[in-house]
Amino acid sequence: MSDPLESRTAPISEEEAAALRHTIRKRVLWAAKLACGAKRYDCVVVDLSLGGARIYLAQPLGQGDLVTLALDRMGALRAEVVWQEGHSIGLRFTDEPARIAETIGARLPLAPRATAQSA
Repeated sequence: MSDPLESRTAPISEEEAAALRHTIRKRVLWAAKLACGAKRYDCVVVDLSLGGARIYLAQPLGQGDLVTLALDRMGALRAEVVWQEGHSIGLRFTDEPARIAETIGARLPLAPRATAQSA
């Protein structure tokens, strides 16, 4: 079995990716708006964490694009596109962690995961 971290471009499974995350990710199904420059798009947020979100968007975006994700339930957060596979897009929030926690933390508790104790 190969080491999934051996190459930064090597694909890893969803389970391996989840183990590497430092924040809890919650599945949601929320309508939202995504702004990229002067363009505005309807999208659906399919999962959310304090670090970012995975959205469904019919239009393609480029890796590294800076966007604003507006959630009716919570407000707007700035983000960067970090990956796209078909219509599924991964966003990394770029706002200050305190702002992210204030914006989404009260509506969807997402505490950081405890680190494993060494044996």
